[in-house]
Amino acid sequence: MNKGIFSIPVYKSSTNIQTVLDEVYNQVINADNWGINEAFFGEHITDKHEKIASSLTMIAALSKSTKKIKLGSLTTNLNFYKPAMAAALISMVDNLTNGRLILGVGSGANMSDVEAIGNIGKDNRAISLEILKLVKILLEKKTLINIKSKNFIISTQKFGNKKLGLGYFNGLYKRRKNLEIIMPALNKDSFNVKICAKNKWSIMISNFCSDDIIENHIENYVKYSKLTEKEALKKIKLSKLIFVNNDKNFINNSLFSKDSPYMTVVNTIFNKLKSYNKAETCFGENLKNSEDAAKRILIFGDEYQVSNQIRKKYNKLSSIVYVTVPLSKNKKYNNSLENFCKKIHVK
Repeated sequence: MNKGIFSIPVYKSSTNIQTVLDEVYNQVINADNWGINEAFFGEHITDKHEKIASSLTMIAALSKSTKKIKLGSLTTNLNFYKPAMAAALISMVDNLTNGRLILGVGSGANMSDVEAIGNIGKDNRAISLEILKLVKILLEKKTLINIKSKNFIISTQKFGNKKLGLGYFNGLYKRRKNLEIIMPALNKDSFNVKICAKNKWSIMISNFCSDDIIENHIENYVKYSKLTEKEALKKIKLSKLIFVNNDKNFINNSLFSKDSPYMTVVNTIFNKLKSYNKAETCFGENLKNSEDAAKRILIFGDEYQVSNQIRKKYNKLSSIVYVTVPLSKNKKYNNSLENFCKKIHVK
């Protein structure tokens, strides 16, 4: 089982964007040095709380400051791009990382993002999958382009020139064929889970999913996959809010307090989902408040308790992915990521 980190990231709306980007940047470099296998980044273009506007740009920024860690977009919202531009950017980022890119595919979770792009009323999910198919063709094509799909025409035949080297796309790093595709899984009976299972793509189960929703995603992936159960489970990654600390009194008195960075994350997402009437479909039924939601989804305790919880419940999956939280003035919160990286044993 691999270990990863996921910088969604969720901060207070008043936090300066430079602070957010610097914290995320340093967390990933540290995680790479501490032996973490994967790092993922969210993407929202009109969100005051989630300030990474381009996961591919974040990956590019970290490409030469990291060594081994795989870098994943979660997600690149392909419906926000023209296919040719998406292919060119994906190729460039994969080459910058020397083939460490994991391509997360989405269509925009925030409707304000979709509205800003001018895609309200369109079948954004279908458009993203159409663009993904075209991107794969463009990245493998070694000749001039002439492609027509339902929504797009892509051609370089009129102005392409073999002698001048015009009209050709760069491919993936060393023309590799093993680019990992991943999609997020949130609501019960997720469409993403089914499409990923059928295509042998990976899924990332959201850290805001209750235990029964997690089980639903796992069962459906195995059900719709043509892989063996063991192989299918290795396509499933689980993101979680995790707090690792040996101080039981601190956990009891502070972890779920209003000053906790963990509650900053949960409060923000809880209120967002509540406004969409989706809070209970993710966190579980009969919710009292955001603290109740947090207690349902957090894994917390000392290194032995956390390691045992992960191994007991999730050890057959591909990865356990630590969701990062904003830095705090209290070092006990800040040290949790390092504790996870260095002290949590999941094999």
